[in-house]
Amino acid sequence: MASRYMPHIGMAALASQQYLAIALIYSAIPVILRGNGASLELVGLYGTVFFAFTVNFLWAPVVDRWSLNRLGLRRSWILLTQIATTTALAVMAFLNPKTDFVPVFLVSLALATVAATQRIATLGYIAEALGSGERPLGAALLGWGRVVGHVIGGAVCLQLIEIVGWRPALLGLALLLAVFAGWVFAIPEPLHCMNRRRSPQRLSIFPILLNNGMWTTAALIAPGAIGIALAFAMVQLRLVDLGFAAADIGWIGALSNVVTYTIIAPVTSAILTRMAPNRGVIWGCAVLAIGFGALAIIDRYVGVCVSAVASVGIVFAALAVQHVTFTNWFLALARPGKAGTDVTFLTSVMSAFALIGFAASGFIAARFGYRVTLILPGLGYALSALLAAAFIRAANLTPQRVARD
Repeated sequence: MASRYMPHIGMAALASQQYLAIALIYSAIPVILRGNGASLELVGLYGTVFFAFTVNFLWAPVVDRWSLNRLGLRRSWILLTQIATTTALAVMAFLNPKTDFVPVFLVSLALATVAATQRIATLGYIAEALGSGERPLGAALLGWGRVVGHVIGGAVCLQLIEIVGWRPALLGLALLLAVFAGWVFAIPEPLHCMNRRRSPQRLSIFPILLNNGMWTTAALIAPGAIGIALAFAMVQLRLVDLGFAAADIGWIGALSNVVTYTIIAPVTSAILTRMAPNRGVIWGCAVLAIGFGALAIIDRYVGVCVSAVASVGIVFAALAVQHVTFTNWFLALARPGKAGTDVTFLTSVMSAFALIGFAASGFIAARFGYRVTLILPGLGYALSALLAAAFIRAANLTPQRVARD
């Protein structure tokens, strides 16, 4: 019985390790930069360190086909990226975030690149280790692992930085990541990958670039991805400007993440098991559009501090719903033996759109105010829901049909 659930437990552990480093980049460092006087425009541009997530589909075929050692295809890549993440974090510990903005940016870019590579292997592992009926639960568990990583890399990291300083805090996180790396030896390699080592097949991304179904899916999720990135990049910086302490901001984000992935993600997963993945995208985007519309109305009638804290919760709730619905849809589209490449391509395109939102967020907030960055996600999700409904109705789009394209 324990072996049956080992892939599920492993996914949560792997996601925790992966997102600990990512949370440091998107949650802790921007707060520290803003607290040290960095402009909104500069902090917004810092979000472009996630560029690697927009192009990692270029090397996804390699990760999908070439095993590095006897651990197997998926586990060998996961272990390598875990070791690289620990090394990059240790290097960052010896930089000064107050004066070394460019070096911090470059190491963050390297850290994000490693995390993007690990996500290829992790998504491939999920797609091949779980059956179709287990994938909504798998997406929810992956999200819960992200929560643990966010709590440690965001809230705990900011608290440690305030108590012991930048260098000891980051060296402690690097040590924790090294401990997490040992988990890879406890999870089983998917049976589909057991005998795949250094495959002689030709490595190419061109088949997926010619897949109309993949591009259709990318187009319909674009407005929602851009909108939520705008809000996510600025929602914690608003708390900084209101005078909240860095550690308090970290815990507000962490608790919001825990609550949403404990309640909202499992509920979303349960609902998705009762409908086709493509219909789930329409449902999820419609609900999020309504939620942000309600937030825009309520924001006018409550205190600014209450609104700012509530906005953090709403943004993380939206990310939970988006993560489960989009991941479930992407996994349904994945082709056997090419799951890492297919799912990575879709998440890369989504990251590219999010990158646009990150880069523009500081300029929009500085010129129009933080409230505008909370209105745009609702409009984006509404447009994504309408596009999804229109595309699916026009093309009679199903996961099985797309997988054959």
